[in-house]
Amino acid sequence: MSDSTPPQHPQYTYPPEDDELSLIDLWNIVWKRKWPWLTFGPLFGIVGTIIALNATVYFKAEATLAPNTDEDTGGGLAALAGQFGGLASMAGINLGGGGSTENAIATLKSRQFLTPLLTTNENLIALFPDEWDSDTKTWTVSKDRRNNDKRPTDQEAYDRFVKSSFGVSQDKKTGIVTVSIELEDPVKAAEWTNALIAQLNAHLRTQARQEAQKNLDYLNNQLSQTQVIEIRESLYGLIESQTKNAMLANAKEDFAFKVIDPAIVPELKSKPKRGLIVIASGFLGGIFGLFLCFVLYLKEQQQA
Repeated sequence: MSDSTPPQHPQYTYPPEDDELSLIDLWNIVWKRKWPWLTFGPLFGIVGTIIALNATVYFKAEATLAPNTDEDTGGGLAALAGQFGGLASMAGINLGGGGSTENAIATLKSRQFLTPLLTTNENLIALFPDEWDSDTKTWTVSKDRRNNDKRPTDQEAYDRFVKSSFGVSQDKKTGIVTVSIELEDPVKAAEWTNALIAQLNAHLRTQARQEAQKNLDYLNNQLSQTQVIEIRESLYGLIESQTKNAMLANAKEDFAFKVIDPAIVPELKSKPKRGLIVIASGFLGGIFGLFLCFVLYLKEQQQA
């Protein structure tokens, strides 16, 4: 009779995982070496407080705008554009009125529009207060410029304004546009915001008036040179549309945007967020201190 007892396999035992650390172990490591995070946490917090108290204070002024609809600006001539669009295209004529909101915003952000407004000496001082000596009434500069002039260049003025001070946003659902300017001087921030909107409306109104007059001159010239009744009727329709555009451009001050809520002098600073700076600095110091705790622990383990 054969032995049916199954073979016995040796039992293997695994050593405990000495490398695993529990939360209690981690706490003991940190608590026994608590001087780094107790030191660097408050130290970084103090440094953050000093930075926050000495940071330059800025104020943001905002204005709320509503784009003029196509009907308001004479662009509601879509039916006319469809009827005479081929003839207008051949003549190089734009039947639109004030143009789209996207074009108006693009103009507002453009270098060609902003540079003349920013590069007056008074506005440059507001943009570069750190480079202006109010006692000697002269420009000081900490970097070399190509023109060997201490006065900020047009490019520098535009870049600083667009990147640091100027903001334009549009709500895609409502179409409402918000324009904001952030400066050290709250009065200037509000004045610049309102002036910029007024300048934009005036600029686009002038462009529309000039374009309409140019189109009218061309159309009247073509009308005098043709006797074909169908073409003359088309030209009369185009002349009517351009006359309407010219009338709206002359009469409508809020040509591209209606000002719903003009900018007022802000009373509360927009930055710096001093409390956030202090909290973030203290937190960063505490994290750095904890990192040092574990570095010291690993060093002790290597030496043991």
